[in-house]
Amino acid sequence: MQRFQFRLERVLEWRRKKYQMEENRLMACLSLVRATERKIEQLRAERTSIDRELLARSAIPAADLRDLGHYHLRVSKEESELAEERRQRVQSAAEQRARVQQAQQKVKLLEKMRERRLEEHTLLAGRELEQAAAEGHLARWSQSHRAN
Repeated sequence: MQRFQFRLERVLEWRRKKYQMEENRLMACLSLVRATERKIEQLRAERTSIDRELLARSAIPAADLRDLGHYHLRVSKEESELAEERRQRVQSAAEQRARVQQAQQKVKLLEKMRERRLEEHTLLAGRELEQAAAEGHLARWSQSHRAN
């Protein structure tokens, strides 16, 4: 009996590599989402810190209040831009997750095909072994009866 060889082994390996690449891309997308979320958190923390620092003063000059208002406008704009960036990155990550799932399904399909072919090969090998054993037994039995 010849050894088992899956004809689509190279395709399976290629699919596994593609799946790994898609997973790596997903990790990069998720990393970008987390980075954007950290920027948003830092911006909010900075704004809160500045507000507390200014409000902790006993007297607040009008120029500082005006500057605080401009700062709040700039921070609000930056925060909305970051929120949009985060939304786009989350969407990209979701699309990439779908590609990862699709690649994973293709790998699983080929792995199931490989398992079935291996089972068939093992079954055939077992049958061939049984047949060879039966033929050997019949040959010995035939020789022993001819000798008698």
